[in-house]
Amino acid sequence: MTTLSHASFGNCSSISSTFTVLAVMMMVMIIPVRQSRGFVTRSNVRGLVGISNRRIFSVNNIVDSDGGQNQHSASSSLSASVSASSHWERLGAPIFVMAPMVAQSDLPFRRLCREHGTDLCFTQMIHASNFCESTQFQDSHLDIYHPGEKMSLSQSAVSALKGLDVDKGVQLKEASNQKLWTEYEEASDGMSTPLIAQIAGHDPDLMSEAAQIILRRTGEIIDGEYHGPVSGIDINCGCPQGIARKGKYGAFLMEESLDVVCDIVTRLRQDLPSEVLVSVKMRIPQHVGTSGDALLEERVQKLIDAGVSLLTIHGRNLKENKTNVAKCNWDAIAKVVKIAREYSQDDNFPIIANGGIEHPSDVQKCLDYTGASAVMSSEALLENPGIFESRAKDDMNLNPQHIFDRQIKFCHRYLDLCTLYPPVPGSLGKEGGSFNCMRSHLFKIIYRYLDEQPDLRTKLGHSTETISIADARQLINDLEGRYTSIPNWDDLKSSNVKTSSWYRRHRDAKLNSKMRKRGQKPESELSGLSIADKKAALKRRIQKLKDQNKNQSGVIKI
Repeated sequence: MTTLSHASFGNCSSISSTFTVLAVMMMVMIIPVRQSRGFVTRSNVRGLVGISNRRIFSVNNIVDSDGGQNQHSASSSLSASVSASSHWERLGAPIFVMAPMVAQSDLPFRRLCREHGTDLCFTQMIHASNFCESTQFQDSHLDIYHPGEKMSLSQSAVSALKGLDVDKGVQLKEASNQKLWTEYEEASDGMSTPLIAQIAGHDPDLMSEAAQIILRRTGEIIDGEYHGPVSGIDINCGCPQGIARKGKYGAFLMEESLDVVCDIVTRLRQDLPSEVLVSVKMRIPQHVGTSGDALLEERVQKLIDAGVSLLTIHGRNLKENKTNVAKCNWDAIAKVVKIAREYSQDDNFPIIANGGIEHPSDVQKCLDYTGASAVMSSEALLENPGIFESRAKDDMNLNPQHIFDRQIKFCHRYLDLCTLYPPVPGSLGKEGGSFNCMRSHLFKIIYRYLDEQPDLRTKLGHSTETISIADARQLINDLEGRYTSIPNWDDLKSSNVKTSSWYRRHRDAKLNSKMRKRGQKPESELSGLSIADKKAALKRRIQKLKDQNKNQSGVIKI
């Protein structure tokens, strides 16, 4: 496997070599630049990277002084040879997209979603700095491999497989406590498998290095061309969590320094092979529709000038998260579509709309309303991996027993895929991380039924009772057995699909809350109960919160 070529000043064997490098750098200063709608860019140069404290990459594509190109075409999405829409067409012009979700965009879940209609998947967010510093971090967070490569299992994956017959015949990897397992496949034979790896950070050097490590670990670069399963690299500019503020990435980086984001885009576009697209996932600024419109336009235009090939727009701002979640602003997404396509002069510049997808019918509504190229789902997809499935019906139009049977099948199939491709542990624990990822998925898929079966909910969340695929399989079988002879499904709380879903947990919390004056006691569901009943109800509520905290680990919206 060949790697991205690079050279170091310290390795120059002669004075003439040094002069050669300096001469090349001087050539860049006089390369004709491309005027793009008022912004001057130098994006026609591929492979030329600023001097970092790690390396100087070779110049493998220089634009001739007369404006022509040498044998290797320019990789910038702004160049005529590789437009943003060309990148998108190379992916097969996908429409249904799975979002990047920390500890939830795992390989078995990606495969499950692809089996039910998802066209394009993102990996979980990878922290660039940690990824560059530690091979152990790489092993535990990146679940993409060379096509056909035997996957190596972490210790937590081995623990998750405990008790299964498939443990027979596994070969130990030399000089390692890991085991070689199933051959890596992103999807079943014949299925399209576009895949974008998401990275997060604020240092262009580290972001570029992380992206190149991903490419080297997952494929081969031959004559400047990447051959592997990764279709693109995405920059996380959408995470609203406090950890992103501390790490200077996500939505906070976009709010604090658009120029840094653009520097990262340009750096990636220059460093990466032309067939690997560079994308940005971001939220909208505050006050879009009034004073925020100019800022939204500036962001889109500067990102295009920097060389971005794809934009994913979450139609909510930084503050609209969790219990503060608001209705997704599809008008803002439509604005981005208009701005991007007019500014780039590319009528098909790809925009993915993100947010506001709860039911299958919402997908086409979003496409029609925004004019976006594709629709991305995160939370709704976690609960219903078949939301993109052809002819899928909204839950309101299905009988409760059909929904239950569907969710149980999702659980069993996911566990099947986890047996073949146990999730990498990621940030969920060295010992139990693999199963904790599975646990979190199962909790969301059968959320409404666990709410009716608190003992099974507690058992699923128990760190010593349910710790393997075999344990989880038994729990799903137990749950299924309890619903085999329901006389009237309509009487069940879980049958009210408008209020019992995991997707609506924060949204309903906001709708049900009421503002009150200081000192005013809130209205309580405990009103009218005896003291003993109030104590019992409070104990149940505390236990429920504890169980939810155990089971909802690992989900960070980005």
